[in-house]
Amino acid sequence: MDDLVKIALYLSDTEAEIARAKLESGGLEAFVFVENLGGEGPRQGRLMVRPADVVEACEVLELDRPSARLNPLVDKSVVLIGMVLLVAAVAGLIYFLADSPWQ
Repeated sequence: MDDLVKIALYLSDTEAEIARAKLESGGLEAFVFVENLGGEGPRQGRLMVRPADVVEACEVLELDRPSARLNPLVDKSVVLIGMVLLVAAVAGLIYFLADSPWQ
């Protein structure tokens, strides 16, 4: 299989499959790779096409530019999750040290 180029990342795999179907109805071969973030929540869908089809695929889907495009909401949610985990880790460490028998 040729190298593939990511043209979009959708918040749900269903949205990605709809975009894939739209591209394939226009004669472009497209692929969706599902990223499960764990749990019962929605799964993200990475929409990929062959390098030769990037510009045409972006035009069909009316994307802003023919390059890897991330949904800003996904970017923000990943940062938010990271910050929450960091705060929880620091709070746990403070609690452990405050209650430590080695004081």
